[in-house]
Parts: sequence; C-alpha cells; structure tokens
Amino acid sequence: MGYARKNKKVSAAAATVTGACAIGVMYSSGVLSLVAAAQLMALGVIGMGTAAVMVWGRRVDRRVRDIYLSMAGGSDISTGARQGAGLKSGMEWRIAARAKEARGRAQGLYVEGRIQEAIEELAPYVVFDDQSDRKRRRLLSHRRAIGPLPALPERAPGVLPPVPGRVLHFVTNALPNTQAGYTVRTHRIVLAQREAGLQPHVVTFPGWPAPEEGDTEALREVDGIPYHRMRPGERFEQGLQERIDVAVSEGTALARWLRPAVLHAASDHKNATVALHVGRALGIPVVYEMRGFLEETWLSHEGAPSRRGSERHRLLVEREASVLRAADAVVTLADTMKAEIVERGVAPERIVLAPNAVDEHLLDKRPDGSAFRESFGIAEAEYVVGSVSSLTHYEGFQTLIEAAALLRDTGREIRVLLVGDGPARPDLLDLVERHGLGDLCLLPGRVDPDDALRAQAALDAMVVPRIDARVTRLVTPLKPVEAMALGVPVIASDLPALRELVVDGRAGSLVPPGDPAALADAIMSLDKNEESREERVRAGREEVASRRTWGHNAEIYRTLYGRLGALS
Repeated sequence: MGYARKNKKVSAAAATVTGACAIGVMYSSGVLSLVAAAQLMALGVIGMGTAAVMVWGRRVDRRVRDIYLSMAGGSDISTGARQGAGLKSGMEWRIAARAKEARGRAQGLYVEGRIQEAIEELAPYVVFDDQSDRKRRRLLSHRRAIGPLPALPERAPGVLPPVPGRVLHFVTNALPNTQAGYTVRTHRIVLAQREAGLQPHVVTFPGWPAPEEGDTEALREVDGIPYHRMRPGERFEQGLQERIDVAVSEGTALARWLRPAVLHAASDHKNATVALHVGRALGIPVVYEMRGFLEETWLSHEGAPSRRGSERHRLLVEREASVLRAADAVVTLADTMKAEIVERGVAPERIVLAPNAVDEHLLDKRPDGSAFRESFGIAEAEYVVGSVSSLTHYEGFQTLIEAAALLRDTGREIRVLLVGDGPARPDLLDLVERHGLGDLCLLPGRVDPDDALRAQAALDAMVVPRIDARVTRLVTPLKPVEAMALGVPVIASDLPALRELVVDGRAGSLVPPGDPAALADAIMSLDKNEESREERVRAGREEVASRRTWGHNAEIYRTLYGRLGALS
C-alpha cells in the first residue's frame, strides 16, 4: 500500500495492464464475448481518464492557490513557524495569515460604511477560511437587513377578532436588564397607557438579553407589565436578517395569541419592519415611533462625519424612510424631528407628537439632592453645575470642563458633576487632569435610576452643551425635561431641538455650541441674577406640566389608537 501511494504512475500503469490481460484471458477462454470484452475495455479507459482528470484538477487547484498567494505577497514559512502555529503546511499558514488580514480590512471598510466592498474583500477566502466565510455571511445578512424594504404581505382583513385597547409594543431591549433612556421611555409609556385604560404588552427583539447575561426567561413582568422575549439569550451566527426573520415568525405567533388591536414599533427600522410584516399578515394597524435617527447617531461619533453619503448611510436613510411611509401612523418626539420625517415623504397629518416627558409626581415631590451632594463631599454653599447623561462625544461636555477651567483661572470656582458613563468618559477624565481640575470635577460613573434623579436635584444648574451636529439639531434629550420638572434651571446649546425644548430661551438659557467662554458667562449670570433664574424655572415647570408628562402622552396615544379603530 505504501509503495502504491509513493509510485502512483507505476501503480496506475500496472493496474491498467493487469486489467487488460484479465479481459483478454476471459475472451480467449470463451467467458466473455467480443462485444462484452470491448465494453469492459471501454469502461476501463473511461475510468482511468476520469481519475486522471480529477488528479490533474487537484494539482491545478493547488497551483492556482500557490500563484494567488504568491501574488498577494505570500512567502515560504519556516517549519518551526508552521509548527508553532499548529498548522500542517506553509500553504495553510499563508492562507490563514492572508485571511486574517482580509478580515481586518473588511472590518475597517464596514466601519467606514462601505459594506459591499467589505463583502468583496472577504470573497477570495471563504472557501479556505471558516472565519472569513462567517464574517462575509454576517455582512451579507446585515446588508439585506438595512437594504430596500422587502415586499410586504397584502393587507389582510382582520384574521382574528382583536381585543379593544390591547397594544403590542415591538422594542429592541427593555428593563430591567438594560437601563437607558430608550428603555425608560418605553416603560413610562406603557405604565401611563395602563393608567389610561389600555392593555399594553411589550415584546423584545430576538437574541436579547445577550447570551452572556444568561437570562433566558421568555416572559418577565416589570411593575405588572408583561415583557415577552423572542429567543432570549440565543446567539444568531448568520446576522441581523436572520433575527428579523425569526422576529416576523414568532411575532406573528405572539400576535395571534394576544390578538392586539394595534402594533406599536419603537425605533429603529428593524422593529418597524417586523411590525409591518405582522400587521399586514393579520390585518392589524401599525404605529411607528421614531425616537431618533439611527444614521445620524452613527455619524455623530468622533471621526465619523466623513461617512455621510457612504453605502451604509444611504441604505439606512432609505430603509427608515420606507418603514415610515408604510406605517399607518408615525409618532415622534419634537417638531424638529417631524419636519425631517415630512422631508422623507410622510404626510404631516399622519404624524403625531409625543414629546419626552416625566412622571407627574416630579412636579410635586423633589428627590433628596442634598444627601447626594453630601455623599460626594460637596458643601451646601458650593455652586454645582453638570448633567446626568450618557457621556458621548456629541454631548459636548468637554466645553463644560473648559468653561470650568476659565472660571477657575478668573477666581470664580464652580463644581462640575457629570453622572453617567459612555465612550467619552476616559477623554473627559484626561481633560480634567490636564486642566488640573481634579478637585472641582466629579465623574462618578453610572448610577441607578433613583440616584440619577437625586443627582439632578443636587445640581444648581443643568448644562446641556451639545455640539453642533445634525443629530443634536434634530433630537431632543430626556434628562433636561426631568431637570425642568424638578425646578433646576437649564443652560443648553442654541440648537433647534434644544431651543424647542426650552421654549426659545424662556424656560432655559441658550449659548452658542462649543463656546466655553459664553458658557462660563451664562453659568455666572444664572448664579448672580436670582430673578432671571426664578423666571426660567417657573417657565420650565409650566412647560412640563402643560405638555410633557407621561399621562398627557398616554392621552395622545389613546386618541391616535382610536383614530385607527383600535378601541372598539
């Protein structure tokens, strides 16, 4: 056997001669007829030819790979290096090395929004490298998920009799596992809807909570609200489109069981896509609540503005526009956002405003801010400014730290309190150290929701120094509304969304974005002018009480659902 493997040509020739001789002997002895002998000889020739072609093809395939790797810069690898890598040959080592480099290039292209180029970068390696194949499949899945909206089912008449007033909310994630403005808004909405006589249910996107959390409960109740979970803790190797497909299937089954009268999807497009498929299939009206602009948030990250107009940016804009146009009604947070949605092709009369809001009790009962100050060693007489927020680049808190440095240099010290966490926190801590403000600036990190309210009550002024970016011009934050309800004056960048929030400066002070000197002046002016301060506090509380409570929003939702026939 060993000789045959080492001497393939001699062995093949010997086998051919032996076979021919055997056929000749059987023909001579009369065992085979002439026709049968000829047929056997022909079959032998065909078999030998096929084997030769297969061997030749394998050699060509190897040679092509060698040539390709050579052109790509491959070189021979020492035996020690090969063994150290745990591979069988230099060929395998070179393929693995080139594939790893391709995966890195593909990731860089994806980050820049060049998805198709990233897919093409991986294409030559998918046959040889499993990781490249998996990454390419995930990219293809993601591109499908944010690409043109697939054809929706024909709008079916009501398949099942709905339960009047029952609402099924489609969201990405939820309390208690995820504490964020998105999840808090969802929970406040459904609590207020229940108080208004509706029957809200919530369902989260497949794969949440994440596998590493180890939470696989399919149903959780939070304050008596049912939170359904589709495939919690499951890892989806194929990518986003696979999760959307699962959500459509399982969301349809859940809707058949619950029989909601309306489906209410919250940002982003993936939740709207699922709700639209379920709604069309079962004849249930769909509301899409656009809480932000996904593509603008992506572009707001430091170094990302150059990605505007990239493939990913274009696809996201069009996908969001498609689901907005397909929904039966659209809810959003501010007039600035409504104007943008109208630009994307939605009729103004189909858009309803449900602004960021607070619980009514905040207007009457102020949390204990003095205890929070004491816990961080802040004296009662010290003037404290800051915020409770995600610490992202576009929040602009570097401007506040620079303003504090200017005030310190002129002998007017303030304390800065920035509660929260996020990607900008390390840079902010570095900036504090560079300015020598370690004794004046506190960045304690993330706290629980109750402490977050106490932290806001501990402030003498909330500062919202957002940078001038498209996302900050369009989207209003939640925390300043809470500060206004608590009677904490607000100083904000003069941007359209924030100007709307503080009623053109009547309910708060406005300063040019990115201007530390102007912000420092506004802080000092608010401290010294008690009359102006009280005027803005009063206007802020009136704004909240009149149109920015969750109870007020619940009535807005109820009216909208009634218009869609979901209450009877």
